[in-house]
Amino acid sequence: MAIVISILFWGFVMDFEKSLNNIWELYGLKENPFSTSPLLVKGGTIPIDSFVGRIEELKRISRLFGSRGGSRILVYGDVGLGKTTFVNVARYNATKAGFFTPFKEIATQSDWDANSFILNTLSAIYSSIKIVEKKIIDDKIFKKLESVVDFGVIDKSFGIDVAGFGGNYSQTIRNPQVISQYTLQTFFQELVDEIAMKTEKDIIIHYNNLELIPEKKLRTIFENLRDFFQTKNVHFIFVGNLTTHSIIQSMPRLSSIMSDTPIVINELSLKEIEEIISARLKYLRIKDLTYIVPYKKEVLKVLYDLYGGNIRNILNSLSTAVGEITTEKPIIINENDLAIILNSILEKRYLADIQPKAKVVLLEAVKHPEVTNKTLSKNTKIARSNVSTYVSQLQSSGCIYLRRKDGKDKYWAVEPRVKWALLKPKQNDLNQKSLIS
Repeated sequence: MAIVISILFWGFVMDFEKSLNNIWELYGLKENPFSTSPLLVKGGTIPIDSFVGRIEELKRISRLFGSRGGSRILVYGDVGLGKTTFVNVARYNATKAGFFTPFKEIATQSDWDANSFILNTLSAIYSSIKIVEKKIIDDKIFKKLESVVDFGVIDKSFGIDVAGFGGNYSQTIRNPQVISQYTLQTFFQELVDEIAMKTEKDIIIHYNNLELIPEKKLRTIFENLRDFFQTKNVHFIFVGNLTTHSIIQSMPRLSSIMSDTPIVINELSLKEIEEIISARLKYLRIKDLTYIVPYKKEVLKVLYDLYGGNIRNILNSLSTAVGEITTEKPIIINENDLAIILNSILEKRYLADIQPKAKVVLLEAVKHPEVTNKTLSKNTKIARSNVSTYVSQLQSSGCIYLRRKDGKDKYWAVEPRVKWALLKPKQNDLNQKSLIS
């Protein structure tokens, strides 16, 4: 008995160790080419030069940067279309023309208030200035900036009293009540003036994921910071989803100071996504090796149609399918393989524990880009009150999310992986011809 247990244990250990291997080396690649992380202004394994498309949108935002004095720009679109990467590319192009911008976008948080917004803006500027070789502000202002964002520093020599703050990209500044908003705004203007004088250019600030801030709080923050967002020589870029756009539109005092109509990020074409993946494969190729494309061409078309061109969902699906089936040999998956693999994962990870009636609601919701409780009730013949209960359960389990609101109407969309249910295998077994010796 002990021998059997020992054999089973070591078998488990060997399987576990295999799962830790870098499967992408089997394809002649350094790492996962289907990563959904945004391209970075500075650094990153996948260079920002691999960006494809959005030519007209880039021209628009570049013209706004070129109109000296500052601007307020809203960039919005559905989740997973590459909004962050788009703005990072625009900022990267601006840095080549001499503009200053923090290297990393500022990720907004649900518990921020107006002071948090300004403090994290200062922290982003500080973190970038600190690591560049040539300082673009004098030592006195740099020390003043440092006193605001460093941990536990109290420095009254600059007229600023700071205690208990942290400021870098991995930690968010919280509880900033000890510094008045007026003091922070005044110092921010002083800092901007210094940078603009040294660079002879404006600066660009990029706030990401505004939809994470609850609507009521976001309204309050923007009302309080209307003057801050009109700071001269600063281009403020706000990135959010469809709901963010609706909120800003409904705030006349804020929408009136926006510099142009919003820049809408729509789906890329199939050809553009093909070009993006092709560029990534070339950049990630292991030197002196010929890389293997892990999928047949029709697979990308299937996923493109399934997700309406949403690049994040396409890349995630490819990464999941290839990662699930690859162990010791590289496998080129075809359309049938894709459906079998992803359906199996969907059943195990998402559908196995869902109640039958809730599953009926979910499988109806998956047929729609977005859907209301009223439509779900009508199409499933389930009472609307019960549909609301099932939708709440599905939301809690991560199968469905609120895509947008229109007045009192809530529009739900399924978690992208649930759409794998729409993939229909044509055969029962994986295509063995797709294995490569």
